[in-house]
Amino acid sequence: MSNDAPRRRWALPALLIGIGLVVVTAIVVIVVRGGPQDYPSDTPEGVVQRYSQAVIDRDVDAALDYVVPEVADDCEREWFGGDDHRVALVRTTERASGATVDVLITTVYDSGLLGPGESESEASFLLVEQDGEWLIERAPWQLSLCRELGL
Repeated sequence: MSNDAPRRRWALPALLIGIGLVVVTAIVVIVVRGGPQDYPSDTPEGVVQRYSQAVIDRDVDAALDYVVPEVADDCEREWFGGDDHRVALVRTTERASGATVDVLITTVYDSGLLGPGESESEASFLLVEQDGEWLIERAPWQLSLCRELGL
């Protein structure tokens, strides 16, 4: 009998245990990672996040709550809907006069012959602080509800 026989007996169980550990680790990473980060509602990022979600959900009244009053009150509705949008934060720059929130907007178009089309573009929201509250003054055209908001 050779000395390799005991090693071969343990090779398959060791391989199965290794595969099991990889699968369990992957599941834990997916569960812990969860969904998108929720930003505090009193930050420029939080305002952009809530406004964008309201626009994507087609909840115009909720979206206008995050817009400067002079635009929201005289909103000439302009809707670019029909496509599916995903918005990801790129960076935020705060200044004395306001804030700029740069985002990456991914637009998924209706299915075509070869499946859905997709495009990405970087865009910016301009925000001002009024009475301690961040409000959107300009929004990217893909997420603009009012003609006055579009860049």
